[in-house]
Parts: sequence; structure tokens; C-alpha cells
Amino acid sequence: MQIPIEVLPYLVLGACTGVYGILVGAGGGIILAPALMIIFGVEPAIAAGTSLALVAVNSVSGTIAYKATGYIDSRSGILFAVAAIPGSIIAPIMLDMVATNLFKLLFGILLILLAVLIGLKPNYREIENPNEFADQHFDVGRSKIPLPSWLQIGVVDRHIQTSNGQRFFFRFSEPLTIGLNLVLGFVSSFFGTGGGFLRTPVLVSFFGFPVQIAVATSIFALSVYSIVGSVIHGYLGNVDWYPAFVWCGIGLIMGGQLGARLLEVVKGVWILRILLLVVVLMGVQLLLQAINPELFSLLEFK
Repeated sequence: MQIPIEVLPYLVLGACTGVYGILVGAGGGIILAPALMIIFGVEPAIAAGTSLALVAVNSVSGTIAYKATGYIDSRSGILFAVAAIPGSIIAPIMLDMVATNLFKLLFGILLILLAVLIGLKPNYREIENPNEFADQHFDVGRSKIPLPSWLQIGVVDRHIQTSNGQRFFFRFSEPLTIGLNLVLGFVSSFFGTGGGFLRTPVLVSFFGFPVQIAVATSIFALSVYSIVGSVIHGYLGNVDWYPAFVWCGIGLIMGGQLGARLLEVVKGVWILRILLLVVVLMGVQLLLQAINPELFSLLEFK
């Protein structure tokens, strides 16, 4: 089958986003929504709806791949998804009330704040070699990872053993993480990002999740509530089904499978560094475009 030349940019965007989005647990929306606005000149509401629909495709694809690796914390993923559903329904309805430049300005500020968060709080708690766990004598339910006092509300312990023999012991405040996802449900559907780009670094830096577990669990939660938000966006006419959804979606499926496999070999610190770099670039571009809408007009594919 010969691919029409005019859809190649969408296919390439989808493939690259699929690899990156799954690798950092962001579902790809953090690239797709800004790229559709900056490169293709898509209106914010359409960019958000199309991006979220693609995030749903990518996250479902990634969840299937992650299920085989054993990195998903199923209980947390279900709780996160249920908490995020109300906001994912409300956000698309409110999107039409926001002006284009204001949307881009808010999106840019959000990305820059995320970059600052990652830069100032880059610590993550993970042990990549199972033998290191044996040396530290961790027991299920008695994790020795210290938590700040304000994070010790409703603390639960987790023990995850992956298909390749890695063991992760960690503890976190379940009520606070659920509260976080109440907010992320709205943010994800409003901006079309899926919310994983915020959830992953917060789970890692503040709640002590191992990077791989945070990424896989975030993708699992996304696969549930992004579908709900996408249905609402589609009903409101906010999804560009062709060519953006179809061809980016094909690329996302291919790239997503590769990204999930790379997670097993890429160090957690490099995952966060990649996330930081792309977030800064996209945030700056959106801020500049909000201030000067014509700044990137020459780069747009019409």
C-alpha cells in the first residue's frame, strides 16, 4: 500500500510520539497536543480532543505490552482511573469557554512549571538490580524508604515482582495520590495530554514510586479515563478523525510497542531527563506562540 505523501508528517509524528510517550509514561499527549497546534496550526479544542483520542490508543497499546512485563501496580492504576473520570468528562465542556491564546499561555505555563518540578526534585527511588534488594533486607510491608510527615496519610506498602525477576518495594499515601488524580482527570482532558506527564514525575519524586512502576501504572490508568474523555470530545466534534487521528494513530501503535520494550533497558534517570528536555522545549514554544501568534506560522503544515 502506497502512503500518500501529505499524511507522512502525521505518521512520523505518531511513531516518534509512540516511542517517547510510552517510555516516559505520558501517553504521548504532551507532544501531540502542542505539535498539532505549533506545526499543523490546529485549533486548541481540536488539538486537545484529537490528542486525547490518540492518547487513548497509545495507552491501550502500551497497557497490553506492560501487562506482559509485570510493571503495572493494578490496584493503584484502577484507583487513579476512577478518580480521574469526573474531570475528564467536565473538561471538554469547559474548553470552548477559553480563548486560543489563553489556552496556549496556560498550556505553556503548565509545561514550564512541570520542568521546574522535575529539575528541583529529580530524586527517584528504585533499585535496578534485584541483587541490591537482597543486600538491603527489605520485607513486604516494612519498606525502609523514608517518607516526609505530610505524605504519611493513609500510607500503604507495595511489593511488585516483574516478569524478569525484578522486585520493587515501596510505600506511599494512597489518599493523596487519589486526590492528585482527581485534578489530573480534568487537566488531561482539558489540554489533551492524558495527565501522565504530570503524574509520573510526581509519583516518583514525591510519593516514592519506582520509575518503571510509575510509568506502567500511569499508562494503565490512562487507558481507562482517556477513553471516557475522548468520547466526550468526539461527541462535541473536537476530534480530527482524518488525517490526524488515523495516521498518527497508526504511528502511535507501532512506536508504543517499541517504547514499552525499551523501558526494560533504559535507566530511570534517563527517562526523566528526556521528559525534562521535551517539556521545556514545548513549554517555551507555546508561551512564545501565545505572545506572538504568527511566530511559528511558517512551520505549519497547511
